[in-house]
Amino acid sequence: MAKGETAAERHVRLNDITAKFHIFDVPKDTKTSALDMAAAGDISPARLFKTLIVQADDGPLVCTIVPADKELDRKKLARHLKKKRIDLASKDLAIKTSGYQMGACSPLGQRKKLPTMIDDSATNFETIFVSGGALSLQMEIAPSALIEATKAETLSLA
Repeated sequence: MAKGETAAERHVRLNDITAKFHIFDVPKDTKTSALDMAAAGDISPARLFKTLIVQADDGPLVCTIVPADKELDRKKLARHLKKKRIDLASKDLAIKTSGYQMGACSPLGQRKKLPTMIDDSATNFETIFVSGGALSLQMEIAPSALIEATKAETLSLA
């Protein structure tokens, strides 16, 4: 990894994925929500996506990517996956599995490759923003490139 490079930046570089990285001016000492991040980048919250690691009732983890201005519909995802229940993974498990700290989880460069689901609204945009793997770092990427890179399934998640 190049000095100061996140795992997401490294993944993009090594896999020749077209993406741009942007640093958004957000406070470093307070928790920043996805909505705060969208405001800092002066972009529509519908175009900035948050990455959530969730866990099915019987243990499997899934990486979900949903718009900043929406909430993950866990019941809908559970029905799709034929599970009884979906919850956010514990903080420790999410960090251990992804390799990213909370608030900076990128869908690319995760420590363990997880099945990935992206909200189908992403395809309404030429590019979307997802975490670049560090607080305040956002990756701008075409939805098709992200879907291909993560082998994501698209469906209505919100």
